[in-house]
Amino acid sequence: MIAAFFDLDGTLYTGHIWKAITRHHWIHRKKLPFLLAFLTTHLGPWPLVKAGLLDRESYFRRWGENMAGMVGGFSRLEAQRLFLWIWDHDVAHSLYSEAMSTLRWHQEQGHLVILVSGTFQELLELIAQRLGIPHAVGTPLEVRGERYTGRIVPPFCFGPYKVQRTKEFLEAAGWEVDFASSFAYADTAYDVPLLESVGNPVAVRPDEGLLAHARQRGWTVMGTPKGH
Repeated sequence: MIAAFFDLDGTLYTGHIWKAITRHHWIHRKKLPFLLAFLTTHLGPWPLVKAGLLDRESYFRRWGENMAGMVGGFSRLEAQRLFLWIWDHDVAHSLYSEAMSTLRWHQEQGHLVILVSGTFQELLELIAQRLGIPHAVGTPLEVRGERYTGRIVPPFCFGPYKVQRTKEFLEAAGWEVDFASSFAYADTAYDVPLLESVGNPVAVRPDEGLLAHARQRGWTVMGTPKGH
């Protein structure tokens, strides 16, 4: 079986989920104390990260893990309303056409198409459903007593854990994928493990780190690199 793995943020979707959640919470006056604390504590260190004084990968991993707090205390129904709002007001209007056309081509070829992202599993499944993608591998949110706790079920689907979670998903489904003949599409240097896991990696509008890696390895580059 040939598969095609697609990242979400920066690949199929030109925006950022954290920005969409922030906009929703600000407009609807949801969890504002948490939101302000999150933005202060996570955006504050960015100059140090950019200067190379803090580790980038650890920074982004903590960011993704702590984002779960944005739905902390929400019921499943409240979270579903949030996720629908994000689709309707942001993601649906911010899709990267070339990547979407490529995804449709894979579907026409009968390939197994899977959305793989650090995004909350529940939100990713909704987005996948709206895009006509039957499978999604993301970061599950912890639930207790029908409410989200504000924590993830580790590990965060990021870096090498994207590959781990994807392979666990395939194993649970009982599918044998020919990775050497399969495809992966992603946009950042942190997606290198996923891209290296297949025989046909594609850097989509890559960041500087991924662009350098793609050029060195002779990988296909789709679209204009970020910052160019």
